[in-house]
Amino acid sequence: MPVASLAKVSVSPAAAGDFTVRAPCIYGKRLVSNRVSFGKLRRRSCIGHCVRSELQTSRVLGSVTDLSLDNSVENGHLPKGVSWAVHKFGGTCVGNSERIKDVADVVVKDDSERKLVVVSAMAKVTDMMYDLIHRAQSRDDSYLSALDAVLEKHRATALDLLDGDELASFLSRLHEDVNNLKAMLRAIYIAGHATESFSDFVVGHGELWSAQMLAAVVRKSGLDCTWMDARDVLVVIPTGSNQVDPDFVESEKRLEKWFSQNSTKIIIATGFIASTPQNIPTTLKRDGSDFSAAIMGALFRSHQLTIWTDVDGVYSADPRKVSEAVILKTLSYQEAWEMSYFGANVLHPRTIIPVMKYDIPIVIRNLFNLSAPGTMICRQIEDEDGYKLDAPVKGFATIDNLALVNVEGTGMAGVPGTASDIFSAVKEVGANVIMISQASSEHSVCFAVP
Repeated sequence: MPVASLAKVSVSPAAAGDFTVRAPCIYGKRLVSNRVSFGKLRRRSCIGHCVRSELQTSRVLGSVTDLSLDNSVENGHLPKGVSWAVHKFGGTCVGNSERIKDVADVVVKDDSERKLVVVSAMAKVTDMMYDLIHRAQSRDDSYLSALDAVLEKHRATALDLLDGDELASFLSRLHEDVNNLKAMLRAIYIAGHATESFSDFVVGHGELWSAQMLAAVVRKSGLDCTWMDARDVLVVIPTGSNQVDPDFVESEKRLEKWFSQNSTKIIIATGFIASTPQNIPTTLKRDGSDFSAAIMGALFRSHQLTIWTDVDGVYSADPRKVSEAVILKTLSYQEAWEMSYFGANVLHPRTIIPVMKYDIPIVIRNLFNLSAPGTMICRQIEDEDGYKLDAPVKGFATIDNLALVNVEGTGMAGVPGTASDIFSAVKEVGANVIMISQASSEHSVCFAVP
């Protein structure tokens, strides 16, 4: 999208405290006029000269896209920045109708100007969907009754939450989705095999249903709210090893297009699911909803990402093993990354990467104990000279169920390519090496695998 790096913006007095701003449209086709409160221009807007009341016009220097105007939503352009707050609710948080009401209450009471909420499937639903695929692949006719159980779980939840047109609309879509799933599972049953794209399409339905129900509950409170199928926006590239990398450039384009058709201040988005560049449904793999929320936070440049769970925050150690463990108030990105990598129940390490780029803090909070402040994960604090402040040990983490493999022999010393041969063999079996130690004599190599 061509964007002028320097724009002339004409500012003329209007009502007290208001100004009419005229600036070139970012598409370069026409002028747009927006009436805004001068005090509400975002702090990041670069103003070259103060506006004086006796002047009819002033020149304002800055990027056109950096001007966050009050009616940008109405014009269909996606406003980004601190006006957005991103929330993520896991399966436990939306496990039944009462908890979905609690989630909706949190969303409604959040006083952020704009909100994006990422939701997982209801508790255990993703496991139920994987079980459907397993039964169909095994040519077990019980996959039909198992699918009926999934249908009934969501139907009963909808009956508790919704009524009128909202209920009728959701149930209609639910039955349509289930009929499509029956056809796909039948194909898997006949073939005795499910491709990865088939499996990803099937298991992603739980998020679709929970997002629609939550959006409908929020609308019952009188707020404008739209649900988002993240497969229409989020594009990821498979990288092997059962992982994917987000394509931020393409995702930005699709998000702009989606928002131009769905301008709203509250969005309920599906976690876990996405699309490939070829528009094939895929997933962000296990624990992918946190990753989805982090990517969305980066796309919206939100001021904060809050991940709601069923614990009060990040503990200094596993409380099941260390009775003196306490909740940590803050962690740096690096500390959280290391703790999660070494087994602490914090976040998936990949979740931290997208938000680090824009210094978006992550707050871990407990939906079932709103009085607990939680743990904030942010950039490490620096002193006035820019030096990172040393911090004491924040916590301890352990990894269970590891195997240590020691390869040794006098014939290894001084022989080029020995390590390459060892770890090539490990790669072929799909094992992930998490620690390597080699003796200075090159006589032995020790490594740890899960």
